[in-house]
Amino acid sequence: MQENLKIYFVCDAGMGSSALGAGLLQKRLKKAGCHDKVKNCSIAAVPDDVDILVSHINFKHQIEQAFPNAVYYGVESFMDQKAYERIVKEIMLFKKKKEKNEILEKQNIRLNCHAKNSDDAIMQMGNLLLSAGYIEEGYIQGMLNRDHSLTTYIGNDIAIPHGEYEVKDCVKKTGIAVMIYPDGIPWAQGNARIVIGIAAKNDDHMSILANIASKLGEMETVEQVVAGDVDTIYDILTKEEA
Repeated sequence: MQENLKIYFVCDAGMGSSALGAGLLQKRLKKAGCHDKVKNCSIAAVPDDVDILVSHINFKHQIEQAFPNAVYYGVESFMDQKAYERIVKEIMLFKKKKEKNEILEKQNIRLNCHAKNSDDAIMQMGNLLLSAGYIEEGYIQGMLNRDHSLTTYIGNDIAIPHGEYEVKDCVKKTGIAVMIYPDGIPWAQGNARIVIGIAAKNDDHMSILANIASKLGEMETVEQVVAGDVDTIYDILTKEEA
């Protein structure tokens, strides 16, 4: 499960108007199927890790200066229902993008890796997923079992080790990690240079697999990933299709 957004409706005092706005926005978000909580407070009490700030537009300049990393939305009237509808749509898009990007984080991309064989590579990947907080330890044996029963090498110098169905409860949250082996590893009937470990809850793996197939379907892109730095690999695997 992805972390909830930190959403605050604020005003100068953090009492009447912000409480009213927070309640109206919360009602709209719930209707849209979003269960993130909207809190209200004064501008001075906003936490540093806030994701989204909403206020009357009179506070726009003050808020954007104080919280440049937060997404800001303003309303001209606290009772403007169309404004709340617009903000909810924007929040839902922001949430979708944020959750997608959290599936792969830059610190979980490793370059210039080396492994003795595919089992060694799977163990390395399993430990990376474990340290990233995506899985419990039992998932690693499930990754080995899955590859032994049916190889997770998919061609184009790519392997996608993941756990078998029996260890799905060992997945704490959906995420992937990437390890690059420039020299390659003998894997089934192929040679793996890109190893993408997958931990997915429910059917999340379907969209992940589709994304991998789309992005790495051409060897030209595969070569870019193998030769790329962390930023290049991240951009290739997370960017939206044109």
